[in-house]
Amino acid sequence: MITIVLPVYNEEPILKENTLRLFKFCKDKMEDCWQIIIADNASDDETQEIGENLAGEYQEIKYFRTNQRGKGGAVLRAWKKFPSDIYVYMDVDLSTNLCALPELIQGIRNSNDIVAGSRMVAGAQVERPLTRKIFSYGLRFILKIFCRLKTQDAPCGFKAVNTKIIDKIVPQIQNKQWFFDTEMLILAERQGFSIKEIPVQWTEASNKKRKSGVGIVPVMWEYLKNIYRMKIKAK
Repeated sequence: MITIVLPVYNEEPILKENTLRLFKFCKDKMEDCWQIIIADNASDDETQEIGENLAGEYQEIKYFRTNQRGKGGAVLRAWKKFPSDIYVYMDVDLSTNLCALPELIQGIRNSNDIVAGSRMVAGAQVERPLTRKIFSYGLRFILKIFCRLKTQDAPCGFKAVNTKIIDKIVPQIQNKQWFFDTEMLILAERQGFSIKEIPVQWTEASNKKRKSGVGIVPVMWEYLKNIYRMKIKAK
């Protein structure tokens, strides 16, 4: 079983369309059993109603709600709630082209513990504003210097993990916000788990009706606080 988690918060404008895009892709391209989990972290718009309607209409779609805010918490709770063989998470804006999904999953089958989509490795195709590019490269530099992280694109919202990561690394993750998957990579690298990065086609999502967008400043502050915590923890 492959479990694909879509963490959502106030995604009413795009939830139905993008979930069905993913559903159709999986129907057409995936041979294994799979399920899509809409992991709602306390939305206060029509996200819950849309998610429940999709789950009622399609057997492979499940809706899961937690009343605690936080993207990371939603993903980690969904991974723990729905037992699987391979666990995936991706951002619901589908900025990462779904054509990379089969390779992401195959990487886990090939005995990697984590496979991460990357906008930094050779072969990646990226369309995004200059400010976002500067943020990404700056963050990569900081993570390399202070946390010795070898993974080049830690924040990319397109990752797969195996059951060893669920059992051994997920319980150690403290951050339940945007930093959770970067913390997962740091912990996994430090403990000797195998990580593979694959190139992705990535286009900055743009929808003016969305209320869930996050600014660079709060994200950077979140990262800096947690990078400091992880550096101290390594001593």
